[in-house]
Amino acid sequence: MKFTRRDLFVWGAGAAAGLAFTPVPWKLLDDVSIWSQNWPWIPQPARGPVEVKQSFCTLCPKGCAMKVRVAGGWPVGVAGVNTNPITGGALCPLGFGAHQLNWHPRRLRSVRHNTTDSSWTEAQAAFAKAVGEGPVVVVDGYPGRAASSVLRAFAEKHGSYQIASNPESRALRPYEQWTGVPAHELGYDLENARTILSFGAPLLDGWGTPGRFTRLWAERAAGVADPQLRLIQVEDSLSRTAARAWRWVHIPTGSESALAGGLARVLIEEHLVAARGPMPSITLTEAANAAGMNEGGFRELARAIVEKPPVLAIANDDSPEIAALNVLWGAMGARGGVVRRSKRSEAAVPERSLPSVRAVLIDASVPWDYAPRTGGEVFRFAAWDGGDSKADWLLPAPGFLEELTVMPTEATSAIETYAVATPLVKPPSEVHSAADFVGTVDATLTTAEKIIHSRCEELFRVRKGTAYGNDTTSVAKLESAQKLEELLWKGAIWTGDPPSPGGLRCELKNWPEAAGDAHRAVDWANAWSAPVLPPLATKLYRESSLREAPERRNA
Repeated sequence: MKFTRRDLFVWGAGAAAGLAFTPVPWKLLDDVSIWSQNWPWIPQPARGPVEVKQSFCTLCPKGCAMKVRVAGGWPVGVAGVNTNPITGGALCPLGFGAHQLNWHPRRLRSVRHNTTDSSWTEAQAAFAKAVGEGPVVVVDGYPGRAASSVLRAFAEKHGSYQIASNPESRALRPYEQWTGVPAHELGYDLENARTILSFGAPLLDGWGTPGRFTRLWAERAAGVADPQLRLIQVEDSLSRTAARAWRWVHIPTGSESALAGGLARVLIEEHLVAARGPMPSITLTEAANAAGMNEGGFRELARAIVEKPPVLAIANDDSPEIAALNVLWGAMGARGGVVRRSKRSEAAVPERSLPSVRAVLIDASVPWDYAPRTGGEVFRFAAWDGGDSKADWLLPAPGFLEELTVMPTEATSAIETYAVATPLVKPPSEVHSAADFVGTVDATLTTAEKIIHSRCEELFRVRKGTAYGNDTTSVAKLESAQKLEELLWKGAIWTGDPPSPGGLRCELKNWPEAAGDAHRAVDWANAWSAPVLPPLATKLYRESSLREAPERRNA
């Protein structure tokens, strides 16, 4: 049975509001663990002292904070951290059962070359040969990690570095083109928005960091006729988010661009906003016909959108015509709009089809379904075998909490964050990370530990932000960078100061024309699927009564 990203959030998104304020009872985890402990492939932990340690989930880019119960050196239970300012204690079902994944039957434990067993020595020799013969492309799934810095440094010396970005990141690309600010430095100030116009983005069902938007919705909107936070969902079907939104706008598939253009025309013609952008070429009649609405309904919708500012538009993918609405009503760099969270600029990496290369190295952070379009030799790192793979080399990577890594700021966040996911489990001798692997070819590369140490010194030197752990500590009050690093290694998360309004100059000379929907995901939440699923997550997903069964139907 295939579980997609949306499936995993069926339970997690519904529970997030409650989890944000109430820690998951250890008793629940104990009961479910007893139910699932008879799988023959799950080892019985040795008797020993029981400890609770904090770290961060590394199974997806969200980096949710978690408490891990460790018995005799083995993780036996996972819960969210309710003091975390981003997740508020929420986890998806995959996160709750992640401690079982390292012993899954489909765990990769040996090097494979074209489906036959091989060795690390042979893989290293083949990769070194490829590097010597031509350019190599390195593909990263979670940019911003310490390992990402290693991979990028290697790629820039021996080929090129590319990112397998998710739709949330791609939705910020138009602003990069108009402002000159890299998309990874931008985010949405959801906490201060009062009206959110979502074009198919499942804000209440798996979008962004688990718990962030659902907590806002529970606090400011759930069950209220005129909420403090209005969510207007534009979508072609009654999704879970649409069913729970303040207002659902049903439109035909593919008419999002026309609706955005028509709204812009009404807003400018009726002087509902101070025009900060050009007039769309589409007429109101054309927009109304495409969206299946009459002109009166179109004008009423435009008034309702701007009735309660600040207003923020969110697209489900790279959609310049939708992003342009934020320029029109002045949301760029404004409170409750699209803000710049960081100025730690690195050159942006454009996503493009892979060139003719000698080899492609795919990091374990890249979703299993990613398939490079190249004839080069493919070296793929993965902790679990997700099924059919076109990789020439399949290389076993560290599993859950077996590797020291950094959780970068989540794509939709308006505040910069930094967290260190410490290894709580000793990895098997037969696994290696992609960053360590490229280090065998280029010994001049630095290590992840040194990169983390340098970043902690940088954060301390700036003397801004707050470390949230067992206690809340301002960085300005810490006596040394070493103390900050010590807090991060113990599971604290550093958060930067909220962004100040302004700082984004945006020039939009012409209203974007629809480029067609071929480049967009029809259902982006189904674009990522878990290679394997632990039994605890399966039970939570199938048997939880916290959410009713999904009903997705056309109206």
